[in-house]
Amino acid sequence: MTTTTDPGTPRAKPRRRRRTRRLVITLVVVLGLLVVADFGAAAMFEYQVSKRAREQFSLTDDPSVKVHGISFLTQAISGEYDHVAIDAKGVPVQDTLRDLEVHVDLMGVIAPLGDLVSGELRGVRVREVEGQVRVKASDVTRALLENENPLISSITNLTIDPISEQDALTNPDERTDEEQAAAERAEELENEDDTMAGARLCATVDLGGEETDLCAFGLITLVDAKASFAPARLELSNSVLGDGGRFPEVIEAQLLEALKVTLDPGELPFTVTPTAVSVEPGVLSVKGKAWDVLFGG
Repeated sequence: MTTTTDPGTPRAKPRRRRRTRRLVITLVVVLGLLVVADFGAAAMFEYQVSKRAREQFSLTDDPSVKVHGISFLTQAISGEYDHVAIDAKGVPVQDTLRDLEVHVDLMGVIAPLGDLVSGELRGVRVREVEGQVRVKASDVTRALLENENPLISSITNLTIDPISEQDALTNPDERTDEEQAAAERAEELENEDDTMAGARLCATVDLGGEETDLCAFGLITLVDAKASFAPARLELSNSVLGDGGRFPEVIEAQLLEALKVTLDPGELPFTVTPTAVSVEPGVLSVKGKAWDVLFGG
């Protein structure tokens, strides 16, 4: 007995494969178009915000603007953006601070889609703003030299590092066991976002014609929206003193006074009220927050 097979049956699978392939290609194209549209819309929004930030900061170049979140279009349709970050570099304030860095986080940015598409985006309302101004070592050096102390004729290679408030005030190598235990307990209570932070400033200075490596340990404090550094102790080294040498107390007192400095970074952007200072490698910063801000209106 002979069994026959329908010649049309084997062709069903290739047809299904072709349909599946066309569907996949269509989906890929659609997704690609959505990605392009999302990217283009985000770029348009970032440009609009950048223009207004440039005017507000009086910059020569447009600052960097980044919209965070998975999908820009989803946020744009709702008219509210969860998180927009702005970074501006080289912001001058008076003659001393010439190279500030400004970082701003905008949370809950209200910008209607219609105004964005038409290019008529004017005032942008923001629910919460976190602002930070960062002062780099080069500007701190200029500020220190303005003290015009006769003991110090030059300051070069200034470095800035964070330390604990306890280490800023006392040398850990000279503490007793009880003092060390107390310092560790106090360190646990230190708050990172506070009006006080420990800092170590090290530099090569000219002291009476002698090249000297100097480190000043002290506290950065926020006073009247300004960051003030007051050294509590010094470490010195040169060819005369050797490592860890000491000047007479009267000379060290004059050096401590010469290394005091107050930095006024100007008003924080978006009427942010300064609430904290912090120390990072290479920079001192002032931070603050504001709520319900109209940007660019």
